Amino acid sequence: MADRQITYLTDALIITCIVQASHADTIVKAAQNVGAQGATVTYARGTGVRERMGLMGVTIDEQKEMVRIIVSEEQADRVFEAMYLAGDLDKPGMGIMFMNKLDRIATYIPDEVLAEADKPKAKPKPKKRKTATRRPTKKAKK
Repeated sequence: MADRQITYLTDALIITCIVQASHADTIVKAAQNVGAQGATVTYARGTGVRERMGLMGVTIDEQKEMVRIIVSEEQADRVFEAMYLAGDLDKPGMGIMFMNKLDRIATYIPDEVLAEADKPKAKPKPKKRKTATRRPTKKAKK
């Protein structure tokens, strides 16, 4: 076991979205369309808020789907917004979502991916400045 190592990934967040049953697929597709790699969908049953929302005339089913997606910090805002809009979470009773920072993640990472990540980043070459050349203008005839 001495040759086994754990590689930790950092700078990641988990987005959790709890929505009405049968809405998870739409939300997952929206997240994948903006760069999320995958999602975990589980089924749940909601309690508590359901009764209060019912007083406002909104019927809320207690059957829920919970979508969880791990994303990099660079992707987080873009994926969060896409999921929110796809789930119609700006409408009463449609669901709730939140995002949490993850301390570390451990999973299998292929050696070639690790090698690529360990390479020093090449500095971008400075762009050549384009110089404008001025040409004399023709004098207008009077």
